[in-house]
Amino acid sequence: MKPRDTLALRARRLLAQSARRLGTADPLEDLGADIDESLDVPYGEPLEDTPLSTQFSEQTPEQLNFVMRAAGQGVTGADRIQGASQAMTRVVERHFGRGARHWLDNQLEAVRSLDNGRSCAWGAAFGSAFDRAGLAESYVHCEWGPQLMDALPAPLHRIATLAMASMPGLRPVIMSVRCGRAAGAQQLSFESERPLSLAALQPLMDQLGLGHRHAGLMSAVAFILGARFVLPAEAAMLTLRPLRQGVELRLDVSLDAIPDLPSQLMALTRLQMTERPRSLQGMDRWLMALTPDGYPGPGTVSVLSVWVRPDLPARVALYLRPASLDPRLERLREAPAPSAPAPAPQPVAGQALWSSSAWLPAQA
Repeated sequence: MKPRDTLALRARRLLAQSARRLGTADPLEDLGADIDESLDVPYGEPLEDTPLSTQFSEQTPEQLNFVMRAAGQGVTGADRIQGASQAMTRVVERHFGRGARHWLDNQLEAVRSLDNGRSCAWGAAFGSAFDRAGLAESYVHCEWGPQLMDALPAPLHRIATLAMASMPGLRPVIMSVRCGRAAGAQQLSFESERPLSLAALQPLMDQLGLGHRHAGLMSAVAFILGARFVLPAEAAMLTLRPLRQGVELRLDVSLDAIPDLPSQLMALTRLQMTERPRSLQGMDRWLMALTPDGYPGPGTVSVLSVWVRPDLPARVALYLRPASLDPRLERLREAPAPSAPAPAPQPVAGQALWSSSAWLPAQA
C-alpha cells in the first residue's frame, strides 16, 4: 500500500536533506513530532498558503531556519497559539535551561492569558534555526493588536509608541519572542496601512538612533525592487526590536503586493551583496541545500527583508516557499534539465507567505 503523501512527510524529507547539505544538526530530532502534528495534511489539499517556509539571512548564512504553523480543517487561531507556545517552551527548556523557560513564560503570559484566540485570523507560528552545534534559536510569532499594547515590556512599549506617533498608518500585527543560547528578545511588527515612502522613515530612524543607517536601508530596498521608493499600502511591515546597543529596525516587503517586480530580482539581490562574498557564497549554498532532488530550483521567494542596527549597515534576508511543499510549483519539476553545469538554482519571486493582512516577517 502506497504511503499517504502529506505535507509533514515532504517537510521531513526537505529539512533532513537540507540539514545534511548545510552541515547543521538534524531538526527532526527536536521538532519531528511537531512537524507531524502541525502538517498532517494530505499533499495537494487546498490551502490558503504553504504552512512552512524557510529563511536565508546574511547574518547567519550557515543556519537552517524555518517557520511553520498548524494547517488543516478545523485548526483555529487559538489552537495555533497554544501549539506554538508549547512547542517553543519545550525546546527552550531542553536546550537553554529552566531559567530561559521561566523568562519565556513571562513573555508569553499576555498571549496565553488574554482571550486573544477567538478573534484572531491565524493565531501564531513557531520557528527555529539550527547550526552545526544544534538549536541556535527558537522563536514564536503571535498575532497582536492595539488592545495588547499595554502588555509589552517597557522598552518595547516606548519605541512602539514612538513609531506609531511618528508614522500614522502603522498598525501592530505581530509580537515575536525569540530565545537563543545567550539571550532572549521581544519585538513588535507593524503593518503599514498606507503607502510607505522609504524617505518617510528618516524622522523615525533619527529618533531611534538609526538616522545614519537610513540611506543604506533605503538604497538596498529600492535597488533590489528596481528603483522603487514607495511601497503600496499593506505591502510593507516594520519590525522594531530593542537591543543592548540600541534598536534594530527591519523592513519586510511582501513581494506579491509589489506590482511589476523586476524580472532580475535575484540578480539585483546578488549585486546588493557583491562586496560581501561570505553572504553570496552562503546564499548559493542555501539555495542548493533547499533544492529537492528532481527540481531545478528551491521554490518561490515571497518576502524581502532588510534590517539595520546602530552598529550594522543594511543587510538582507529572504523568505522562501519550498517548491516541494507547494502543488502550484510542481511545474518546476517538469522543466527540462540543463545540458551543461549550471550555477546555483535560483528561486522566483512570487506570492506572499500569508495574506497581506496576516503575513509573517522574515527574521534577521
